[in-house]
Amino acid sequence: MDKLIRFLDIDPTAQLHAAAIWLLIEHRVDHTIEVFYADMRQSDPALGLNDQTVRRLKVKQREHWRALFESRLDLQYFNSASLIGIRHSQIGLDPKWYIAGYARIKNDFSRVILNAELPLTTKASFLVTLDKYVALDMALAISSYTSLLLD
Repeated sequence: MDKLIRFLDIDPTAQLHAAAIWLLIEHRVDHTIEVFYADMRQSDPALGLNDQTVRRLKVKQREHWRALFESRLDLQYFNSASLIGIRHSQIGLDPKWYIAGYARIKNDFSRVILNAELPLTTKASFLVTLDKYVALDMALAISSYTSLLLD
């Protein structure tokens, strides 16, 4: 994970930006996740998501996003991101749906940043940081997902 963090240039400035992004999006995260799962349950990969499972997933997803944007990039975070890929593989979720889900959530977070009362240069920096953090998270999950497929 350290090599990936260096490759994505997640440095102390990016970590400060990520913390600021969390402060911007935190009020919107629950709504983003709610809409995501409502739409997911109506889509092809619904995979029998019942109410109890969705409630549990919403809580876990919120905590996962918080850990990511608070730059808790430790073994616990790594294991959490990897477990997401493993679970998706176990339930047979095609990676295309996983990537599409990321795009939807990232788009919502991007809209929050773009609509914030911030200078344009700050918005641009935050969007770059958002890309880095989403790429890190997705890379870890997909890596564990594909390693299971190759084993």
